[in-house]
Amino acid sequence: MKHRTSAVIGLAAAATLILSGCTGGGATAPESNTGGEISGEITFQTWSLKNEKFTPYFESLVKDFEKAHPDAKVNWIDQPGDGYEDKILQQAESGELPDVINLPPEYAYSLASAGQLLDLGSASKAIDDYVPGGVQAYEYDGVDGSFAFPWYLGTELNYWNSSLLAKGGVTEPPATFDETLDAAQKLADTGVPMFSSVPSPKMLQIVGAVKDIYKDGKFVFNTPEAAKVIDRYAELYKAGAVTPEALQGAGTSNSNINNFNTGGVAWTTAGPNYIDKDVAVNAPNLLPDVAVTAGFGNPPLFVQGISVAKNSKNAATALAFAEFATNTKNQIAFVKLAAGFFPGTIEANADPAAFSEKPENELQGVANDLAGKQMADARMTGAPQYTEAMETYAKQQIALAVTGEISGKEALDKSVEYAQQNVIG
Repeated sequence: MKHRTSAVIGLAAAATLILSGCTGGGATAPESNTGGEISGEITFQTWSLKNEKFTPYFESLVKDFEKAHPDAKVNWIDQPGDGYEDKILQQAESGELPDVINLPPEYAYSLASAGQLLDLGSASKAIDDYVPGGVQAYEYDGVDGSFAFPWYLGTELNYWNSSLLAKGGVTEPPATFDETLDAAQKLADTGVPMFSSVPSPKMLQIVGAVKDIYKDGKFVFNTPEAAKVIDRYAELYKAGAVTPEALQGAGTSNSNINNFNTGGVAWTTAGPNYIDKDVAVNAPNLLPDVAVTAGFGNPPLFVQGISVAKNSKNAATALAFAEFATNTKNQIAFVKLAAGFFPGTIEANADPAAFSEKPENELQGVANDLAGKQMADARMTGAPQYTEAMETYAKQQIALAVTGEISGKEALDKSVEYAQQNVIG
């Protein structure tokens, strides 16, 4: 489910432009009354979740809501993964946007910019129940409001090969990214590489070298701090701390996990279920050497949310159902089915054992606890205006800088220039 989020980023800006056009150049939908009775009929749209695994859950969810509100009826519909954005555009253009709808932040940005979504920050008292990073993922530069309840979340942790670290005299996993760079030099001195990828603007945002990718109408990720990190990578590449695959695959692939699984590098990042689902299956001999720590800085957040259409004819019912579907009880029940993901409420994340699969390996339990705790600090990287094509171009420029062909500053300046030339909206 994480994949489908990243795959749509490049389409979001174009969608905003189209939706602005179809709503009359940015005209907004009329305000709906969310304070009325919970009654009437609404539609609830999910994204590629009607299947043997999830259908019983949603049927039960709807049934429970209708039992609590006998005058309300919920029609659950599901759209296929392919062409989901096109379908949303068609629905918005024809005035048939579902009352309650599953949206990633990029799609919600498109609809919020066109005035099609309800500001849940104003309409609902429940907004403070959700993890801050999830709420912020649906708050946009230049658009007032919060436009979704965080539904299910993902993040990444740091994984280390303790045996390789020990070869460089590093007895404990680095606690910060700066410490990782220092450790990489020590490992390189003994012929052990630390990295099998180059830093990207999103990665630089995670480690604190970039605060914002896009702000006040401009791309602003070409910071001195980010250039310094890239130049440090160039030094480490010369020393042997960065594998050749990092440069060969820059912008098109991430070889970190594969190289980590084969014992080729000492560090990688991966999701919370990496131990049981990947290492234990694909590299079981490596398992005794693996250590896991929390993500650096503000760890990445991958999020799906539930939004409410601003022009819903039964807005009170739509809002009540959105709150119901994303409350702690129902989110825990959902992520029990969606292994590796986390619920969107603060209360639910307080006890990962309540929804995580029973760990098959002790280290998986440690990873689950770390991921649950870091949800409070996790933040979505990038920006709705920052496309996959921009990220790919930036990685390719940064790879040139790592080899010493250009400086880190030149790589970032060229990447910002490319992004600015290709932004839509």
